[in-house]
Amino acid sequence: MKNKEQLRLLVDAVTSSEDYEGNYGCRATGTDATLSSVDESHRQQVPGDYLEFIAEFGFGELDAAFHLDDGPERYSTICGREVEGYEGIYVFGGNSGDVLYAFDAENNWQVVEVSSESDGVDVLASSFSDFILEQLKYIKSLVERRAAG
Repeated sequence: MKNKEQLRLLVDAVTSSEDYEGNYGCRATGTDATLSSVDESHRQQVPGDYLEFIAEFGFGELDAAFHLDDGPERYSTICGREVEGYEGIYVFGGNSGDVLYAFDAENNWQVVEVSSESDGVDVLASSFSDFILEQLKYIKSLVERRAAG
């Protein structure tokens, strides 16, 4: 996983904040449970940096602006039905609004955003490592603004 020390500092900065109210930090203990909702044909391709992150740094609600699930879930399972064009979408997190963060298994496991306000998915990053670094920087800035405010 890229930027491990920087990720650790960002997670620590958020979770040690005076205003922190999340439940972040439960760690994934085994890939079988983590990948239980991933189709058998896709399990070997789930990004290693994602699996390493939730094993080392954990999952849960880091902030109202971001939560990380304990494993990817098919988008169709969350919706309760198959959605054309979303067959390879595996949701791994989101925010307290209507935004979901997911992997697109059909497109090199890029990180995408799924929102009820758009008609498709928006590519956010080519890797989980790049995505999580930017997400944690953003959350830290929100925490700092709240503390100053």
